[in-house]
Amino acid sequence: MTATPETRTPSGQEVLQMSFAASRLPYVRFRVGEWAADRGLPRDRCDEFVLAVNEVVSNAIVHGGGHGLLRVYEQQGALHCQVSDEGPGFADGVEVPVVCGTETAEGGRGLWMAQQLTGRMEINTGTTGTVVTLAVMLRVE
Repeated sequence: MTATPETRTPSGQEVLQMSFAASRLPYVRFRVGEWAADRGLPRDRCDEFVLAVNEVVSNAIVHGGGHGLLRVYEQQGALHCQVSDEGPGFADGVEVPVVCGTETAEGGRGLWMAQQLTGRMEINTGTTGTVVTLAVMLRVE
């Protein structure tokens, strides 16, 4: 796994970027939590953000080829996390469920939970894979 701690975009924006696989999931959670806390995300919101990121990364590992790329950055008063994988993605028109599946289901709650824990979730599927972007406001008004 490659971790590129705090790189900068051409505009000077700090970015936490790392590749991931199943064996490095605990490290991903640690680094995302540390990075979000350093940017002032309150502890309870930080824990929720880390849980949401964990669910999306786990989903990419299981359904997106076993590995991917994570990018976390701050923009317009929010933390954004992009999780990219090389999996087949979603069929056209498929959206994240607005409510959780049945209580007896074995899975299918991860994306729903990530959506509930963050202010925004966007899923884009293309020919090379899927990108899930989460966002959470740094300060609640």
